[in-house]
Amino acid sequence: MSAATHIAPPNAFTRIAVLMERERRTRFAGGKLGYLWAYITPVVWIALIVALFWALQRTPPIHVRAEIFIATGILPYLIFRQTVTALSRTLTANRYMRYLRPVSNNDILSATMLLESFNMLTTAVLIFGGVTLIFGSQTPASLPGVAFGLALAWGIGCGVGRFVAAAGLMSDAFARAVPLLLRPLFWLSGIFYTATDLSQQVRDILWYSPFLHITEIVREAYFLGYASPIALVWYPVAVAAAFYLASIPLERFATRRRIMRGRL
Repeated sequence: MSAATHIAPPNAFTRIAVLMERERRTRFAGGKLGYLWAYITPVVWIALIVALFWALQRTPPIHVRAEIFIATGILPYLIFRQTVTALSRTLTANRYMRYLRPVSNNDILSATMLLESFNMLTTAVLIFGGVTLIFGSQTPASLPGVAFGLALAWGIGCGVGRFVAAAGLMSDAFARAVPLLLRPLFWLSGIFYTATDLSQQVRDILWYSPFLHITEIVREAYFLGYASPIALVWYPVAVAAAFYLASIPLERFATRRRIMRGRL
């Protein structure tokens, strides 16, 4: 009597690793150039804003080169935006994977988050390294501090992005509106200014933007001698945690609702 061969289902780490590779191949299809688009976008953004600074003959509010000042402002915003955008689309793009048990929404979302963390690290090295080598800009005063600030941008992107992904299960219109909702945050992130340049009234209003805190944290760590009047770690962490925790029951409710309607 022969016993049937039992194949154990893959564990969570294996599932997430496979999903990460699938997402990488799907999103960056088109060979090496397709993968490079993940890094071309921030380079183009920084180049355009630096060119605008030069055309308007503007100088950064602190005594550093414009290229590195813009890079320290726009990179946290781009990390946040790209993480939110990727998470908002991943459940729809991988909807058929949920038929393969035990793959879950959480596996798909976790794979996308981890893939974005690798993209974040690679982008930061390329941008900061390239600006330093090409323009002779200064190196970070505190490399761990800069990495921590960028990790905060990724973390709040994960929290907001997971919430958006869960809400998108209930409303396709909401998911499509996310890029429009993210655009005003570009002006609230401190890309063109520092908190010390703002009047007290404006600073009190923008204090509620966690992205300004993150940008100030990155610049405090990058530029020796710069001290921000508002940079607080706990606030963006609290915002990220609030969105992440709120997304868990929302995702479960949305999934049950879709099952009941036969849409999963």
